[in-house]
Amino acid sequence: MLENHYSFFKTALCFLVINFLLFPVMGFSGVVDEKLKGDDKLSENQIDEAEKHYAKALQMDPENWKIMRSLAEVRFQLKKYKETKLLVDRILAMKVTTRKIVVVKVKGEPDSFEAEIVDESVITPDNGKNNMRNYVDGEAKEPIRHYRLFNLKTGKMLLIPHDSAEIKYQGVPGRDYAYVQELHAKVEDKLIAEAGSSANMEMMSLKGGCFKMGSENGALSEKPIHEVCLTPFKIDKFEVNQGSFLALMGHNPSRFKGADRPAESVTWHEAEEYCKKSGKRLPTEAEWEYASRGGTATEYYWGDEFDATKSNFCDSKCVMNIRTENLSDGFPNTSPVGSFPANPFGLHDMTGNVNEWVSDWFEIRYYKGSPKDNPKGAERANRDGRKGGGTQKVYRGGAWKTDPNSLRSAWRKGFETDYRLDGTGFRCAQ
Repeated sequence: MLENHYSFFKTALCFLVINFLLFPVMGFSGVVDEKLKGDDKLSENQIDEAEKHYAKALQMDPENWKIMRSLAEVRFQLKKYKETKLLVDRILAMKVTTRKIVVVKVKGEPDSFEAEIVDESVITPDNGKNNMRNYVDGEAKEPIRHYRLFNLKTGKMLLIPHDSAEIKYQGVPGRDYAYVQELHAKVEDKLIAEAGSSANMEMMSLKGGCFKMGSENGALSEKPIHEVCLTPFKIDKFEVNQGSFLALMGHNPSRFKGADRPAESVTWHEAEEYCKKSGKRLPTEAEWEYASRGGTATEYYWGDEFDATKSNFCDSKCVMNIRTENLSDGFPNTSPVGSFPANPFGLHDMTGNVNEWVSDWFEIRYYKGSPKDNPKGAERANRDGRKGGGTQKVYRGGAWKTDPNSLRSAWRKGFETDYRLDGTGFRCAQ
């Protein structure tokens, strides 16, 4: 008799342990209901209360991106930017999916199944009938909420009460992922604004003089090599960073956020405006190449062969199809300004990280008629584009998304002045 009681107790205890492991103490409905309570409080503008419910729901289901997103939104409103960033970073590290696919575990059923979730909060009518619409026709004080699911294996639509099923998302749908990216950009800008301008905006004084500009080993626009003589000028030691750009301009268009990262995705007009507001100007193309060469005449300031330790380029971690598979610079995209060694003139990132706007209009054959002393670049074209110089401004130096060839001192290219390129920034001169 005692053995039977012991056997029954042991079986019951095992069942309770298994049930606890499979189904949280709060029950299947707990997670979703806590989130819905948070939604209700948010709709009533009770932000603090909404945060409590979302935080509790996330404790119960730590990998649920939907709860993370809701909690991130309210914490952003509460100006808890560091906490917000931790949440959005976790979501952005997750797999992106095209559909809202979940794995469903129904209470009492041995096997789980994959489904597409259509709705998480369906309330069926009191008479027990339904047509899959989200409505109430009775006066139940606490209506039973259901999941509306499409079983991917059977092809059937299901309504399952919250307290009878547990769901696990298998990734973040693309549209939701894009929204979280936007929230990520907003919170990064808030953190950058709080950090302020943290990089040294020191300028280097260059004595000027004559040098050989251009290269016979590059594109037509780099030819011919010609002598250029410059008067003394100053140029920023570093590329303009996002902390400084945001502080002065009031916005930050950069894709890869960080106070000490270079300001990129900046139009030529914004770069020019920033320099003017700083009491400076954009360097001329000739000044830029003189500064980049650092007194050398080789393809790169360090020699004629590329050295992956000297700059940020499209290396093996780069997402572009031009990446150099067998080399690494340690960064998949932009790096904080000054991460690489300075050239002989003490200037950082003149090669790589981001391309840099200069003041000149681009014209492919400009070097054939370039003046020797302090050249300012081609004249701007008329509207028909047939007279004078080009319709684009020059940018120089190569970037995290370009190959080693574009990091040569003589490399040059032009682009439209109002375009935003996530590989293009600038520095100022004086």
